[in-house]
Amino acid sequence: LAPMKQNYETCVVGKKCLLVPYRPSHVERYHEWMKSPELLDATGSEPLSLKEEYEMQESWRNDESKCTFIVLDREKCDYRKSNEDDPDFVERNLDAMVGDVNLFLSEQDEEEEDEGTCSIASSKTTNVPKIQAELDIMVAEPGARGKGIGLEATCLMIQYGTVFLDITRFFCKINQDNTASRKMFQSRLDFQECDYAACFAQYEYQLFRRQRTLDDDVDKDDVVDAIVGTRNLTCFHCAAPSQANYIPIEEQS
Repeated sequence: LAPMKQNYETCVVGKKCLLVPYRPSHVERYHEWMKSPELLDATGSEPLSLKEEYEMQESWRNDESKCTFIVLDREKCDYRKSNEDDPDFVERNLDAMVGDVNLFLSEQDEEEEDEGTCSIASSKTTNVPKIQAELDIMVAEPGARGKGIGLEATCLMIQYGTVFLDITRFFCKINQDNTASRKMFQSRLDFQECDYAACFAQYEYQLFRRQRTLDDDVDKDDVVDAIVGTRNLTCFHCAAPSQANYIPIEEQS
């Protein structure tokens, strides 16, 4: 299993956003985002130099426990539906990037497994460790917030993790004062509170793959399909350039 390598030439298509692999060409703008104290606090991140951001991008690409996509605003994308293979898509749509979504994978322990109900079809054998993933979503561009992009990007990532990575438990850790994210995960995605760390003023929420949402008064078709892994996931291939073609500005002469 090598999630970042597996998705490095894959783009995922939604109605409001597209998910594209995190490439060196995204690093400069990502670095600008992460100068924001608000975003650093919300994501639990430390400020890095531009050179360190490039090194981080490369290390994540080779990390078997991480899967990252950059989120694009579909309204700003040059997306050609007829193309199953669009090698220039990522580079052509750098201006459409509005955030990122991540999975941090680990083996699910027995106590966490026991909390879930009966397993569904894709847990292929009891001898294979079940995989869980911490889910992290960031909509960094203020103009992209409140449009449902974060919700859809999260659903697409749950779908991707279910279908391609065989993840059985998703969980997230959210600061107590981040009411918008807490509401989205609880009310829209049916994540359940499972822990609270008072020292960090941080809630943890979880969702097992075999669960589904129940509120019929809200249009949750996409959410339900993502959670149970039944909706067809639209993906296309985007060729990756050589990492060596990108030199951090700090190292350029």
